[in-house]
Amino acid sequence: MFGNPVPPYILSDPYTMGEFPTWARKGDVIVAAAPKAGTTWMLYCSHQIRMKGRDYNFTDVNIETPWPDLVHRPGQTWKDIKSLLNTTVLPDGSRLKDHWDNPSHPFRIFKSHYHPYKRNGKPYQVLPVREFPNIKFIGIVRNGLDVLASFCTFFYNHRPDFRKMWGGFPMAFKSNEECMNFLLPDGPLDYIFFGYAKDWWEIRNLPNVLLLHYSDMSKDLVGGVKKMAKFLEVDLKPDELDRVVEKCSFKYMKAHSDQFNYVLWSNEPPLPSTAMCGTIHCPDNPEGTVVYKGKSGRGKATFSEELIAKWEAAEKAEFDDPALMDWVKNGGSFQ
Repeated sequence: MFGNPVPPYILSDPYTMGEFPTWARKGDVIVAAAPKAGTTWMLYCSHQIRMKGRDYNFTDVNIETPWPDLVHRPGQTWKDIKSLLNTTVLPDGSRLKDHWDNPSHPFRIFKSHYHPYKRNGKPYQVLPVREFPNIKFIGIVRNGLDVLASFCTFFYNHRPDFRKMWGGFPMAFKSNEECMNFLLPDGPLDYIFFGYAKDWWEIRNLPNVLLLHYSDMSKDLVGGVKKMAKFLEVDLKPDELDRVVEKCSFKYMKAHSDQFNYVLWSNEPPLPSTAMCGTIHCPDNPEGTVVYKGKSGRGKATFSEELIAKWEAAEKAEFDDPALMDWVKNGGSFQ
């Protein structure tokens, strides 16, 4: 179906064993969430925890908590991105490095969607989680139907000029069934849900891993923030916890949605300056933001009974561990 890797703008080069220690360092946090499972939410929450909820000029998620795997235009390499992370001057005159590598921050935060490293594994199994125990990794899983419901509109929320730049990817799906087939086993992106859940479940109890569930975070944001803060070794006083929880809420993030457009800080006109529509870049789609409603259960309200049955049959076939199956669908504690 596709002649090149999908997505075409994500590279695994930063995480090879020889390359990773040249830019990552002790204490770094990598939010390696499953796509459409709360990636931006966890990035922003991690940032708010490190700031203890204090006011901060948060410019954009890809400036303050960058995505090393993402190349901004065709032909760009990780070598280019690595250099530009340290040399780019933003339009406001500030240095990009002073945002993501701010010396006042207790730790740096990066984004990824990759899976834990496996010897002779798949191209997406590259994160050296076991090999670098002094770096923290946060994973998050979401109910599969809810992932799918979010995913089906997500592609449409990318700027048309961004899609054009990448040869029409990501495309807008013509139907829910077409979208589902993309993520079902043997689909082009089957690994982003099924593979992700299985790979991270295997290492859920490593001390440098925090594996969360979207449903748990939605039901109990206070408890979720406390769990994250403990893992990140940040002591939050009651007033600080209140501020963090407020800023991690979907109400707050929705009100600041143009901070989450994924600025492509190395691009200059006429190349697109952001990946996402946001509220200003797509007149036909003024709600094209990565921040939606943050509610669980969206999937069952989106798909027909026939498609739900098709998806649940795939889950039953893929998840042979009953504990994993139950946790992926519902969240809760695990052993």
